[in-house]
Amino acid sequence: MPIPTRFPARTAAALLILTALPGCDNVQWGGTDVQVVPPPPPGGAPQLTPDAQTFADLGLPSGTVLFHVVRTPQGATVIPVAEVSGDSLRTLRRPAGVAPEAYETRFRNAVLDQGSQFELFRRGAAVGTMTISGNGPVTSCGIPTGAGTLTTVGAAADVPEFLAFRRGLAPQALGEYAPPQVTGSIRTFASIVAEKLVLQNGLPRPRSWPGAQRDMQALMVTKNPNPDMAATYLVGDQLQQGPSEPEGYSIFYIADYNTRTGYVPFYTEVRDYRKTGKGAPRVVDYLNWNGRGGTDILVQVYGQRESWYEVVSKDQRGKWGRVWEGARCVDKRPAGQ
Repeated sequence: MPIPTRFPARTAAALLILTALPGCDNVQWGGTDVQVVPPPPPGGAPQLTPDAQTFADLGLPSGTVLFHVVRTPQGATVIPVAEVSGDSLRTLRRPAGVAPEAYETRFRNAVLDQGSQFELFRRGAAVGTMTISGNGPVTSCGIPTGAGTLTTVGAAADVPEFLAFRRGLAPQALGEYAPPQVTGSIRTFASIVAEKLVLQNGLPRPRSWPGAQRDMQALMVTKNPNPDMAATYLVGDQLQQGPSEPEGYSIFYIADYNTRTGYVPFYTEVRDYRKTGKGAPRVVDYLNWNGRGGTDILVQVYGQRESWYEVVSKDQRGKWGRVWEGARCVDKRPAGQ
């Protein structure tokens, strides 16, 4: 093959090295012997790690992700909640212009790959692991979930849900799993606090306070020696995604114990459905997942055709409030599916 006169010899030799066919060990080029060296195996090639902006452009998390793990009859489902970003969270979402199928594939490969393990937490303690063995459904917000199996300590064998993090990215857990218990004081004050909130917001009393109570939990989120309390009361509604009565309402609060006055709420959400539409909150769990400040509380809220997450924590002034709210994505599937 003649050398084009417009190429210097050394340039042509370089081109030959780049384009030589496999099996050619030595090639004579213009009177010069050129040895063709095969490329290094893939394992020896330099690895390029995408930077944070590349991940962001793809809609993929580049840091620690908070997960919500829920037991199922087959094992468990792991649901990505958000990416931990400083003192708050960053909502996960598919970028505009990216096909849902392509985003799902990228997300599963990057975040929920087969065989990956997650560390489970409950009430601030590490209680086990989850291993991904399959794909879960895609949420109404277009975020893939994973399916797998759980291994927990005996004391958490009946716990229905957990907070979770990829192994190696989990926060430090302090102490063993010793969940606080619902005490007699919590049972006594739960309806008293709820009634005060009902009257303060001009709502009608329920026919039965025990009948309106949908959720009551003991927490340890303050430094009070007595357990804190979280409670949800609903009128004309159920604590799940689905329809509610037009004149229904929800009362949700988190309270700590005062030796003089009993339980006093430090965070409340009162929704009159005639004004706000359905929103039925409950506490999922709590943990200091960013290693800064104090405890963060994950809350799940149920609407008619959607559910979303919130985070309740202390702000820089030490006041409890909602510091993050996730996307509200309407479930477009037919009701009941």
